[in-house]
Amino acid sequence: MKLILALLAALAAVSPLRAWDPVGHMLTARIAYDRLTPEAKTAVDQAIAEFNRKNQTAYTFVTAACWMDDLRSKPEGKAYAPWHYINLPFVPDVEPEPGEGKPPNVLWGMERCLAILRGETTDENIDRNQALVMLVHLIGDCHQPLHTTSRQGDAGGNKVDITNLRDPLLEIFPHYANLHFFWDSSYRRVMKDGFAVEEYAPKFYPYSQALEGHTAAQPLVGEQAAKLLQARAPESLVLGGTPAEWVRESHKLGYDLGYQKLPGGEAADPTALTNDYVNAARACAQERIVQAGGRIAETLNAIYAPRSP
Repeated sequence: MKLILALLAALAAVSPLRAWDPVGHMLTARIAYDRLTPEAKTAVDQAIAEFNRKNQTAYTFVTAACWMDDLRSKPEGKAYAPWHYINLPFVPDVEPEPGEGKPPNVLWGMERCLAILRGETTDENIDRNQALVMLVHLIGDCHQPLHTTSRQGDAGGNKVDITNLRDPLLEIFPHYANLHFFWDSSYRRVMKDGFAVEEYAPKFYPYSQALEGHTAAQPLVGEQAAKLLQARAPESLVLGGTPAEWVRESHKLGYDLGYQKLPGGEAADPTALTNDYVNAARACAQERIVQAGGRIAETLNAIYAPRSP
């Protein structure tokens, strides 16, 4: 009974607004890691080893993509909560700036981590190794469309109820049955018997066992990353660009697909997802995960293994 209560308390302390779920973040990191140059791979491996020594953890590059979410269940994680998203105007097109709204936000965070990694600035609370870990996570975050799009204060869809979402976690927290929660795992959602369900499901684990769970999921992550790459290699997508451009892409997808295509219209609440909506969201999310992985690799290759002029 004590274990169950502890699990509930740990989960209750964590906001569902998390961008990709843990497997989604690890997919982006796995795709990125396999595309690092040998020099960059050696450098990031060393950075993760130093990060682990300082924090007494045992992350790899891939599992460290979840660190910012793992931190949310701890008091020190509260300061970073606003770094995961950005509130942009609910219009079709925007030109985001790092300080849009009230920083910190995901765009501001990416720019800050990049500046630390490039040696352009320092932060007494964030060394280069932590900046690397944070940047990998934040690039993943900004590619989730509903982390850059919010309608009338609905927190990126967290306040839009979905009536036909099925997930084991909803048995504990039924209020997680919302649009944002759906998009967090939309890359692996399908319609079955009228419900949006998981096409494949990682083993459920409490946040108190987050790192152990991430590690155990690595065979699944490797298998699913290979499947994503069979359908769409990063080289076939638009890569490059700046953090502001990545945010703008996601915002447009969130506006056009996330909200405008909602069954019942953009203001529908509650709503039941349709097969067409789920399929379109899954295809979009899978492409964004692969794209994020490719961009993480490009960014880190440029930082850790720059080409000679």
